[in-house]
Amino acid sequence: MRILIATMTCGEGHNAIARSIRDALGDAHEVKIVDAYGEKRGWNKAYLFFVRRFSGLFNLVWQIGRKCKPQKRYRGLAMQGIRGAVANLEREVSQFDPDVVVCTHIQVSNALCWLKIHNRFHKPLYSVFFDYVNCPFWEGSVLCDGVFTPHTIVHPLLIRRGFREEQLIPTGFPVNRKFGAAYDRDEIRHSLGIEPGAFVALTVNGGAGIGNTMGLIKSLLRADTRGKNLVILAVCGRNEAAKNKLTKYCVRHNIDNVRVFGFVNNVPELMHAADLYFCRGGGGAVSEAMESGVNFVVREG
Repeated sequence: MRILIATMTCGEGHNAIARSIRDALGDAHEVKIVDAYGEKRGWNKAYLFFVRRFSGLFNLVWQIGRKCKPQKRYRGLAMQGIRGAVANLEREVSQFDPDVVVCTHIQVSNALCWLKIHNRFHKPLYSVFFDYVNCPFWEGSVLCDGVFTPHTIVHPLLIRRGFREEQLIPTGFPVNRKFGAAYDRDEIRHSLGIEPGAFVALTVNGGAGIGNTMGLIKSLLRADTRGKNLVILAVCGRNEAAKNKLTKYCVRHNIDNVRVFGFVNNVPELMHAADLYFCRGGGGAVSEAMESGVNFVVREG
């Protein structure tokens, strides 16, 4: 079977879902992962810029989107972005000629459903519901043949947006197996130069580096008033500005118990080294934390 997995790089979480599905399928199928907006990804970059610089306004748009009436599913400014994905998705489908298409972002399945309405897409279509809450604009994907959900607890939310119960497939969240693998905690800590007996706090603000890591680090340092040998592992993702800012802050204030990282590929190992994990509230981050067994706190949505 030829399977096309279409993702969107608004952070790394949706790409991670795509890779997890591909790896789970193994070599039994021919699988291709594509970005809905192609190599230039202008819409993706605009989205990330907007979220980083205008987070308050983004949250307002998000809340408004949650209240959108299902019959207005393709109206409004936020839905106009699907137009930018249409040409690239049509080209990828034509060239790869898949037996089925699986989407790991709502923007992608919305675009393909829009193409269905206009009789320009005829392949079986599935999407992955990537949250545990009512993410806005899902009503645009009601023409999917199925939606893989993390739990039946989200089904009433989707049914209110126009889906039918028979479309919803509770599979659990697609998490890479490496998060549940067995690791030698002491060995990982030793490789990171962490002294025995330290209390390790890990904070990750996603692949795109969205969130107030500086504020969280300051709060953790203030809370460590008794000198409990706290070590903080701060992963800033691809947000070089946040990484540099935090690094300079630690140098300026002679803080030696904060380890600052950029984008990393060993998050599962860092989770298993940590006593407490501060993660963003996306479905992927929460599911990965549960799979790893680490104690975690949702730091931001």
